[in-house]
Amino acid sequence: MMAMVTCGESFNHYIQRDRKENHILITHGIYQIFRHPSYFGFYYWAVGTQLVLNNPISTILYAVAAWTFFRYRIAYEEETLRKLFPQEYESYAARSYIGIPLIRLALRLDDSKKQK
Repeated sequence: MMAMVTCGESFNHYIQRDRKENHILITHGIYQIFRHPSYFGFYYWAVGTQLVLNNPISTILYAVAAWTFFRYRIAYEEETLRKLFPQEYESYAARSYIGIPLIRLALRLDDSKKQK
């Protein structure tokens, strides 16, 4: 919710591949800390609900499923944002967090494979 409010009209559930005239990179509010606060929140909500239900098998399955989904979605979104905001995005990414375990490492591994 905070992500949607902070972004205002720049928030969209669809990853934008083209930069609109009013499209800006949001780096204030919750975005100062997390690059993808909605993904962060949904990941921990999904896993947390299973922990509250005391269901260890479901907790693991939800964690793996959500992690896999966000790993690929974040990789695609960050690639797109680097193209849309070539000057700004790298420095923003360096000072903010994804917050989902091991996603940043997976993205680095992807980048190193692309460079070969």
